[in-house]
Amino acid sequence: MPTLIALLFLPLAIIVAQLALGATGGLANGIYKLAFIIPPVIYCRVHGIRIGRDIFRWQNWRNDLGLAMLLGPVAAAVFLGLYAVLGPLVIDKQAIAAKIHQQFSVSAGTVLLIAPFTILINSLVEEFFYRGFAFGLIASRRPVLGTLLPAAVFTVQHLMFAYHWVGPGMIALGVVALFVFSLIAQALYAKADSIVAPWIVHIFGDLAMMAIALELVSLGDG
Repeated sequence: MPTLIALLFLPLAIIVAQLALGATGGLANGIYKLAFIIPPVIYCRVHGIRIGRDIFRWQNWRNDLGLAMLLGPVAAAVFLGLYAVLGPLVIDKQAIAAKIHQQFSVSAGTVLLIAPFTILINSLVEEFFYRGFAFGLIASRRPVLGTLLPAAVFTVQHLMFAYHWVGPGMIALGVVALFVFSLIAQALYAKADSIVAPWIVHIFGDLAMMAIALELVSLGDG
């Protein structure tokens, strides 16, 4: 159990180190993403856990696809709705666009270029790590800890790059939205007994996030 928890926090530790060093480019992003893959794969190999059967559970891929196709658009609509309604009230879009451009040196074209990878591959990597690996293995031994801890780390990870762009109110809203999203994805993973259903929901969520990112980056380009 201590090893599982340490591996769960490893990507966060790498992100903190990169932010402290000011390393936020594409190479830094690739390095911390490797922490979602290589250490869990090694852990599974050492402990005789078959990733396809025991983590992804591809054999059950058809389970709850209808539910996922319902929840996915709902998640996207919630994210976009919150942004549309509350965004103009609590965030300075122009200031955030400038910070994104300064910190990551991205343009609207860059966002569109990386969108397919982020939406399809990055979402699968995160589902493998947070739902299949962390939630699946920890919750099987400690249900409460396994339910709450991966959801909390998932939430923190997704807010770490944005916490200084927005005020406390938007951060609090983001915490609630992401934590609930993670709990729903975990419950869907447990219900479907497969990574595919929560992956579909995650894809829809990332579609909404990329749409928001595209708007903000376009403001910076202008």
